[in-house]
Amino acid sequence: MMKQLFFTLFLVSLYLIQSTIEAKLLKFKRKSSKGKQLPAYVQCSAPIRYYFQIGLNDKYLITKAMYNIQCETFLKFKEEKNLINDTGINFFVNSEEDKVKLSYVDKTPTIVNLTENTYHNKVLAGFYFGYALGLIPEIARKDRNRKVKVFKQNILPKYRKFYKKKKAYPKSYYATRFDFSSIMFAKPFFGSKSRDKRTYKLKTYSDYNKQIKEFNEFSFNDYKRLNILYCKDECKNSIRCENFGYHGDNCDSCKCFFPFRGRDCRSYVLRSKECGKEFATKAYPKPRQKIFTDLHGECYYIIKANNPKKKVKLTIKKFNTTKIYSYDLIIKYRKDKGAEGLKIERNITELKFPPLSRSVIITYTSYDWDNELVLEYQEVKRFRKIKSH
Repeated sequence: MMKQLFFTLFLVSLYLIQSTIEAKLLKFKRKSSKGKQLPAYVQCSAPIRYYFQIGLNDKYLITKAMYNIQCETFLKFKEEKNLINDTGINFFVNSEEDKVKLSYVDKTPTIVNLTENTYHNKVLAGFYFGYALGLIPEIARKDRNRKVKVFKQNILPKYRKFYKKKKAYPKSYYATRFDFSSIMFAKPFFGSKSRDKRTYKLKTYSDYNKQIKEFNEFSFNDYKRLNILYCKDECKNSIRCENFGYHGDNCDSCKCFFPFRGRDCRSYVLRSKECGKEFATKAYPKPRQKIFTDLHGECYYIIKANNPKKKVKLTIKKFNTTKIYSYDLIIKYRKDKGAEGLKIERNITELKFPPLSRSVIITYTSYDWDNELVLEYQEVKRFRKIKSH
């Protein structure tokens, strides 16, 4: 009797130990799976292998994007003649719908299966390719609520994954801010249940609405993000890139955005004599004005707060033009200057920008002597909510 009791207790103990081990293993597997936020095939040390089932004409936009990525980042690509069964990307074509199945393990490839129309659409082809490389939709950023309001009820179920917040994504990804020019910023009707139902709306910066329709390529920050995600340790002992620049495809120089240039992005692009000698201006507590008339050429101006602890408040007091295509005016007022600025495409009276950073970059190109631009600027202590624009 005692032997039978001990044997029963032994079996129960063994079962409990086994159950505990299995539970821990399952928990570990789930944790590991959850931690794998990036595709296994995207690496800085080896080319990304890919295979195309589709014809030459269908793959043109994807291969062009690959070429640009190789020029702007450390990532490389290698085409395979046969179907990939392990690590890599297989591109297929179908006649019904767009599907992307990401793989986070070495033994399974990612499947990008798009319609022929999508492969010929620069915006959608770029979006799905960026997604396959680990870029997340801008509307899936964990900080998206500051910029957009998502209407979940208007989104088709199969598209909801593109709108779901990526809360556990690598922190390094957020070194770049929300970018309206990103190829990953889906259009307002992407995945909508109906053509007249938006999937989101902008909370602020309503002037960006028209711009969003014009962006159809990988942005400066898109390339920068790819390097941050996969190649951040490539240039540890190299020069530091200033002014939001980054090391592109080598460690000897930096990739810069206009108007910065040079090996470390500390220099400036040469300006036309029409722009005047002064391009850098200090902002003080007392408002000052800058008037641009009789201007013909490509110019830029940088306004910085005199006190590094304060921010620049900018107002376009007046912008007047009689010819639509006679100017180009872009204001970069947010902290991340690598993100696209606000493009002014209309006559304006009293347009205020919120003071979000200690500097503002104005790029102004005028081809008509009659164009007139009046700016007012000052430094302020902190952000004060201004009516959205």
